[in-house]
Amino acid sequence: MQFTPQQLTGGPKFHHTCRIGNWSEDLELEEIKLKDYLKKKEMGGLLVNAKQQRLEESLKERPLTTTEADGFLRFGSQTMLVNHQSEGFLAGNAHEKLMKAADAYAITTGPNSNGCLRNVFTIERADPDDGFEDDCVHYGQCFRLSLEPFADVLTKAYVHSESVTPLAAAKFSRHQEVVMYAGANGNTLWQVLHPDTQQRFEKEGCEVPAGEPVCIRHVQTGSFLASDKIAYNNIFGLEYEVHCHCYYSTNKTQNLASEKKGDITGDYQLRRHGLANIWTIVTGPPA
Repeated sequence: MQFTPQQLTGGPKFHHTCRIGNWSEDLELEEIKLKDYLKKKEMGGLLVNAKQQRLEESLKERPLTTTEADGFLRFGSQTMLVNHQSEGFLAGNAHEKLMKAADAYAITTGPNSNGCLRNVFTIERADPDDGFEDDCVHYGQCFRLSLEPFADVLTKAYVHSESVTPLAAAKFSRHQEVVMYAGANGNTLWQVLHPDTQQRFEKEGCEVPAGEPVCIRHVQTGSFLASDKIAYNNIFGLEYEVHCHCYYSTNKTQNLASEKKGDITGDYQLRRHGLANIWTIVTGPPA
């Protein structure tokens, strides 16, 4: 029997077309990836589909309460709040959870002007025995703003704020934090005040007209609900941060001179509010 030189010298035992390596393992991994993709697609677990599902859950249409003939705001009304500085509508984001004692999530102002589950708030009376007999909202009267459960939020949530601490402050501006909070307590109480500080005392106790500019004060801290053009990106796109801060004018108001004349007392706040503190509470058109 004769041997070739290659066989005698221990030459290559595989032909150049032979596939050496972990090619079989690579094929198996590709097949596993394809199976995982098809399974996630079928179960709705793909990131694109999950985001689309979240958007659909949060953006379901919700109608606004129609304005009565007298044009005043009423408790139980479903309303939208638009800020004059950010030009956005107050909206909760149920998909951005925050670390609080109870369930809480972020709140921003966004450009969506269509009434939906995340931006239509119900005005709730805080105290039935507050001295007002009708169901109209009055300047200086305490109330709460609530969102009905939607998306993965299991309970009703209220607009909530608390004093600034090292653990509680707005995400970007570091002003007083405002969130949606699952539970009604003292930090969820608000008041509507007239935006003109020179007419504020005279308007105290009067009915609040729908669609008119107002200021919204937090009862516990005395600060004012505000939104500035501070970018806050989330799954809904570019929105703006909501916080509590007094955006007063820096102009001189001659308070001491007016107090000396007896025109005003020290209780008067004569500095004008900035646009970040001005809101308009929007209702549906009259029936």
